[in-house]
Amino acid sequence: MAVRRALMSLVLVGLAATTACGPTGGESKSTAPKQKVDQRLHDLLPPKIRKSGKLAVAQGNNYPPLVFLDSDNKTVIGMEPDLMKAIGEMLGVKVEFSQTSFDSLIAGVHAHRYDLAIQAMLDKPERREHITFVDYFKTSSSILVQAQDATKIGSLGDLCGKSVAVEQGTAQVDDAKAQSDTCQKAGKPAVKPLVFPDTVGCIQALSTSRADAFVGGTPTVVYHAGKSAGKLKKVGEPYRYLPYGILVDKEDTSLVKAVQGALSELMRNGTYRKILQAWKLSSGALDRATVNGGAS
Repeated sequence: MAVRRALMSLVLVGLAATTACGPTGGESKSTAPKQKVDQRLHDLLPPKIRKSGKLAVAQGNNYPPLVFLDSDNKTVIGMEPDLMKAIGEMLGVKVEFSQTSFDSLIAGVHAHRYDLAIQAMLDKPERREHITFVDYFKTSSSILVQAQDATKIGSLGDLCGKSVAVEQGTAQVDDAKAQSDTCQKAGKPAVKPLVFPDTVGCIQALSTSRADAFVGGTPTVVYHAGKSAGKLKKVGEPYRYLPYGILVDKEDTSLVKAVQGALSELMRNGTYRKILQAWKLSSGALDRATVNGGAS
């Protein structure tokens, strides 16, 4: 019953995240120290942001521990909102979060519906046509299965003929397709991808045996394994190490410099490490805030 209640809670949180289309109004529960405004970085902000005193930041759906909703179903919590709040403080502006689907983040920033976006998006060259990434975390992808299947699935190569849950718009959708092609070329059954709008659907599908595996970012795979009371297990070795990046429109070069400068200062003064440590993500810490630092 406890597992069932936990799953229902996750579903409710996911529905709230999916349906929210405007600013959430929630505050992060960050324990990081409040930042002093850096006037030099503030002055780099575009005039409309300086005038409004607000930074519109889009986030994707539920992806703990990077971003998710607290038990009140409206307060945004996680490493990413904590980091953005600290960046906003340093830039001297209030951060207003909006939640939208992962695969609409790039278009939303490019169309200037949002100033920035952040949600576990890999800094990949093919995503840089309209977007510049300010990298803030190094990560990888991993496979999550039910514990009883841990001896049967240990790598992407074991997914032939399996149903695999992936989140819409993520790199793991491409991974599932590529692996399916590899399976078929080897005369094996194709991978059967099950694409969901958020990880809530993925985890529910895995937990109810609709899916044989979930492939996602290593931080969220580890998180869900840890919260499953031993029912779910991360298997195999992580693959494809790339940084996650904050999305900025390619033409907003001064905003890129402001965000990079603020993140660099948070790294220098120790706040960045404290935020990662609070969410048990210290292993993904970067030494510096790179721009478009993913594989070229």
